[in-house]
Amino acid sequence: MLSLITNPDKFFAELKEKDPVLKKPAIIVILLAILVAYYQFKVTMKISTALPTDIARFFVAGAYINAISSVIGIFAVWLITAAIMHGLSAFFDGRGEFRRTFEFAGYGFLPSLFGSAVTIPASLSYIENAALLKLDVKELAADPKILAKAILSQIPAEYMHSALVLNIAVTIWGLLIWTFAVKNAREVSVGKAFVCATIPTAIFGGYQVLSLVRMG
Repeated sequence: MLSLITNPDKFFAELKEKDPVLKKPAIIVILLAILVAYYQFKVTMKISTALPTDIARFFVAGAYINAISSVIGIFAVWLITAAIMHGLSAFFDGRGEFRRTFEFAGYGFLPSLFGSAVTIPASLSYIENAALLKLDVKELAADPKILAKAILSQIPAEYMHSALVLNIAVTIWGLLIWTFAVKNAREVSVGKAFVCATIPTAIFGGYQVLSLVRMG
C-alpha cells in the first residue's frame, strides 16, 4: 500500500497482474464515509440545540438520515467516478473490464481520507464550541440558514483558508492517483488517462468542499 503513495504507477501495474479485489478500496471508501457521516451527524445535532423543542426532534431524526445519506453518497460517488473514467477511456480505445476500473478508482479516495481525518476533527472542534442562541419559528422562517451562518461566523478565517489549501492539495493528489489508475486499468497513455481522471476529480473535489462546509 505504501507504493500507492510513493509510486502509484508501479502500484497499479503490479496490482493489475492479479484478479480484481474490492476489499482494500472498499475499506478506504468505508472509512471516508464514516468520517463524513459523523461530521454531518454532529453538525445537525449542534444545530438542533438552538431550535425550539418540537422542531429539534425533527432535526435529531434528520441527523440520522443525513448520516445514512452521506454513507450512500460516498459509495455513489465511487461508482459514478469509475463509470465516468471507464466511459471516457473508451473514446481512447481503452481496454479492460469495469470491475478493474471500479477497483482502481476506489484507491483514489485515499487522499480524501487523509484530508478528512485532519479537517473534520478540526472543524468539529470549532462547531461544537460555537455559542448558539435559541431561535423561534419566526426567525427560522425569515432565514432558514441563520444557524449555519452563526456557526460559520465563529470559525476563524485562517482555519478556513488552511482547510481550502489542504483540500486543493488533496484534490491534486487524488487526480494523480486516478490518472495512473486509469492508465493501468484501461491500458491508455498517461496523457489520455489524465484527461479521463480530470472530470471525476473536479466532481468529487466539489463534493468534498460541500460536505465540509454544509451545515445540515
